[in-house]
Amino acid sequence: MPRATVNGVSLAVSEWPGKGPAIVCIHGLTANHTCWTSMADVLAPDYRLIAYDLRGRGDSDKPEKGYSLEIHCQDLAALLDHFGLKKAVVMGHSLGAAIALRFAVGFPRRVFKLILVDGGIDVRAEVLDSLAPALSRLGVDFPSMAAFLERLKGLPMFAGRWNDHLERYFRYDVEVLPSGAVRSKVVKHAIEEELANLARERLWVHHHQVKCPTLILRAPEGLLTATDCLMTQEEAEAMVRAIPRSKLVVVPKTNHYTVLMGQNPKVKAALRAFLNAR
Repeated sequence: MPRATVNGVSLAVSEWPGKGPAIVCIHGLTANHTCWTSMADVLAPDYRLIAYDLRGRGDSDKPEKGYSLEIHCQDLAALLDHFGLKKAVVMGHSLGAAIALRFAVGFPRRVFKLILVDGGIDVRAEVLDSLAPALSRLGVDFPSMAAFLERLKGLPMFAGRWNDHLERYFRYDVEVLPSGAVRSKVVKHAIEEELANLARERLWVHHHQVKCPTLILRAPEGLLTATDCLMTQEEAEAMVRAIPRSKLVVVPKTNHYTVLMGQNPKVKAALRAFLNAR
């Protein structure tokens, strides 16, 4: 993969060329850049999409320390410099939405528009419990790729929803060991430091400071239960009241994963309308 060195760290980067404005895409806590292939199918080649693996994830470098929203924002600013972008649309999912939010506040002149996909709020304790399957795979060897994928397909959030985008995403998630076993590329120490720093964040204090037009996409369905959605309707409505020039779109029949990787037509329509608006 192409790489970009920012702040002394080499990041794996993927780009979908397009003739329109650049959209820089930031993935979630234990995710990787391939979660954005579904969006590239929708937006390229009308827009240029750039997605990267956060430090500690995917094929990017994995330093022992340095996992916080502030450091991710510094990496993002340097990444824009690397691509010669003075300003871009910034789109983030989950943790990536929190990074995008903080970046829009800290670097307002560099963000043309902001898209927050099921994120950008302080996470409730019960939501962390629902992320247990994602966290429990870290550092664990699975006997084969097939065994790894079968375990994922059996989780409630993917039942009846599995598709090519999820398959590609999770295949990239792991490295194949000499034995044929597979292990997630995400390093556990990065997530532990990330979660400790996130526990000290208060994202709601930044909402009213966002200056650019903002689109918020909410997934109403839960992950392990019917109600453990990442963002409640009440939280989403409070967020849209606090962020000036923002719009909330609830995407029915989606959860935290499928709102991004499910190719829902409402997502496509909302993105197109928001990006085309003057």
